[in-house]
Amino acid sequence: MKKILLATDFSQNAFNAITYALEMFREEKVIFTILHAYKVFDYHEESILSAEPGNESLDKTKKDLQKKLDDLAEELNLKTGKEHTLKTSVHNLLPAGAINKELRMHKQDLIVIGTQGHTGNKEVIYGSNTINILEEVEKCPVLAVPAHASFKPPAEIVLANSFKVELTPKDLDFLIGLAHKYNSSIRILHIAEEGGLSRSQKYNRAQLQEKLEGVKHSFHFLEYLSVPMGIYSFLESRGSDMIAFVNKKHTLVQNLLLQPLYKNLAHFSKVPVLVLHQPLKLK
Repeated sequence: MKKILLATDFSQNAFNAITYALEMFREEKVIFTILHAYKVFDYHEESILSAEPGNESLDKTKKDLQKKLDDLAEELNLKTGKEHTLKTSVHNLLPAGAINKELRMHKQDLIVIGTQGHTGNKEVIYGSNTINILEEVEKCPVLAVPAHASFKPPAEIVLANSFKVELTPKDLDFLIGLAHKYNSSIRILHIAEEGGLSRSQKYNRAQLQEKLEGVKHSFHFLEYLSVPMGIYSFLESRGSDMIAFVNKKHTLVQNLLLQPLYKNLAHFSKVPVLVLHQPLKLK
């Protein structure tokens, strides 16, 4: 049975992401955990030194938020599939910290978050919470769903890859499973800002082709374009349904998303962004 974590700040964007996930896995047995992270400063959930017994204000805050989560779960019950189970969780932590705590306690197969989607301000398309989650959450795939995206089976998933790191089967497990589930085609996109592939890149490309055997896929190359512009152009020209990256020991997030790709995610914020991590191994 799959376990999927649904982060919410009670916004419409988060609600849309949750309903997207419910539709995406409608026919599967899934335990969905709806997570809300709040932050009461001067109190840290992880520290016994900063908690004062009988803190009525803190207790009331948590109780009120739990009530909102319960109400949300009741509303979502009308949208769930017959094989779905809904749970709730609330933590006095920042969002990335709350998600990592849940991952330590309970293995998850996917984290789903909402984004602001396309607005006029390209610099705040992905707010700081989203960037922190993409940067700090490890070992579990994260799906960031734009505000107005409605689920449809992904016919084409674009995997942006530099071929600078050899990918393992575990890096690709979730993506390949998704492709099999929906009979999706995976389009591997490489953008060479200066043109050409090195010997190691050619080797990693060949290894990737072997690992994708059995899945419909093709390789595509663009040269002498910036990475953000190349991705935007490719997605727009093909009408692709999802963009995926592999985060291998944070090299991808640091080199692509943060320097400076995340500032350009507005260019393709019309489609969900899937950031893949190796799965968490619980002892």
